[in-house]
Amino acid sequence: MSDFSYLNIQKAYENIKHTLDKTPLITNDYINQLLDAKVYFKLENLQKTGSFKLRGATNKISQLSKEHKLRGLVAYSSGNHAQAVAYASLQENISAKIIMPNNAPKIKIENTKKYKAEVILYDPQKEIREEIGKEIEKKENRILIKPYDDYDIIAGQGTAGYEISRDLANLSITPDIYLCCCGGGGLIAGTSTYLKYKYPNIKSFAVEPYGFEDTKISLINKKIISNKPGFSSICDAIITPQPGQLTFPINLKTLSGGIVVEDNEVKNSIKILAEHLKIIVEPGGAVAATAALTNKINLKNKTVVVMISGGNIDLDRFSSL
Repeated sequence: MSDFSYLNIQKAYENIKHTLDKTPLITNDYINQLLDAKVYFKLENLQKTGSFKLRGATNKISQLSKEHKLRGLVAYSSGNHAQAVAYASLQENISAKIIMPNNAPKIKIENTKKYKAEVILYDPQKEIREEIGKEIEKKENRILIKPYDDYDIIAGQGTAGYEISRDLANLSITPDIYLCCCGGGGLIAGTSTYLKYKYPNIKSFAVEPYGFEDTKISLINKKIISNKPGFSSICDAIITPQPGQLTFPINLKTLSGGIVVEDNEVKNSIKILAEHLKIIVEPGGAVAATAALTNKINLKNKTVVVMISGGNIDLDRFSSL
């Protein structure tokens, strides 16, 4: 589907709007004064299951045939896609097996189990989740729900951009810059596609943790380049080996570049967001806000949209920050 466009996202929105929470777009006087800009935060941490991932999972699963649903589903995820697939499966009484790393945040594992999915833990140091997923898909004849490299998933995630544009239209505001976290690239591919359609002059940037800036490097080189091994980050939700085969060509068209943030900067941003926006944000969900709060890009006198993509963080870790 090289002709992926805003139309896919509008169709997805009509398909899933009744099952989603429409998350707010908010601004904050303290942060606006701090950055000398007008900043609007899209709070996907308040979405059902605590992240934007429910949009894509619901859009994908709702389109499966009855026969496919009876076969059951399998998915792999560090946590947010896991919860989304488990929740969406539970709503339709579909059997789901979810492959998760054994070092995933406890809250993500527990919530996935709470939504009645069978959780299979693996060792990310020794095992490859895609291989485990393919094996279960083949052996048990289940349908594999990928976390980002699927046009139905990308369109579903793009519905967050559709909501942003409607809220901005109600305020008669035209944004200059869009900052969004990026792992495999599904959320930013979908949302930037819709925002670019509505606002042709908008500059969209992928924000990634240090050591995992594969999208930034790939955009510079105009081809997919993998991350080098040996790095780690607290931003578990957006750590992927390389950009997606389907997401990257979209992002190459819609994005103006990439921005890199450090873990210590993300920790400080989580604290600022808690103090001033009164919200709980997980590290991967806070990277776009971190890019803004640390002036990685000139925002002076600009209107900026910042994606807060998730809030699934263990409370003991949140307290320690």
